Amino acid sequence: MYIKQPECFVVLGQENKVCKLIRSLYGLKQAPKQWHQKFDEVVLSYGLSINESDKCVYSKFEHGKCMIICLYVDDMLIFGTDLEEIEKTKCSKFSMKDMGEADVILSIKIIRNNDGMRLSQSHYIEKVLGRFNYKDCSPMATPFDPTYKLTRNSGRPIAQLEYAQVIGCLMYAMTSVRLDIALTVGKLSRYTSNSSKFHWMQYVEF
Repeated sequence: MYIKQPECFVVLGQENKVCKLIRSLYGLKQAPKQWHQKFDEVVLSYGLSINESDKCVYSKFEHGKCMIICLYVDDMLIFGTDLEEIEKTKCSKFSMKDMGEADVILSIKIIRNNDGMRLSQSHYIEKVLGRFNYKDCSPMATPFDPTYKLTRNSGRPIAQLEYAQVIGCLMYAMTSVRLDIALTVGKLSRYTSNSSKFHWMQYVEF
């Protein structure tokens, strides 16, 4: 990319020349690609490999030790069995801020106990229920009653924007740790553009 010489920084005798950018500018379309390419280059130089199923996951397994890096935009989650290797990775070419032991990341809570680790989004679900004024609803044993048949709304849509927001929040929980609601969310999302009172009832019940 080339840009005009900035005001007050024009080189005398070379006013017709332009500047060639050697780094991407934050906010431009090519910035995310440049950042990811640079991150790949640095991480791969540490001997990690890219996960083919998810290009934002990097791993290293050797000599009975392992390390995994998860990248979300510019947030990293590093975990492994060798603390020395983790510390060496954190002292890389990037300026990092160590937030300490991971507790919550991307609205996913990491719970540790003697049996191992588990992921929970209960606090996120409670936040969503509070946002849409359904905090007092009763929990159900199953996410959806298979005997219910959802049909297209023949009348005016009810709270269309709010319904779409609810579906979006549920989709995030579904893709993270709540795979059990995938079928229900998939069915309800078909009526986002024309939701009815009946569709709202199904959301509240599950």
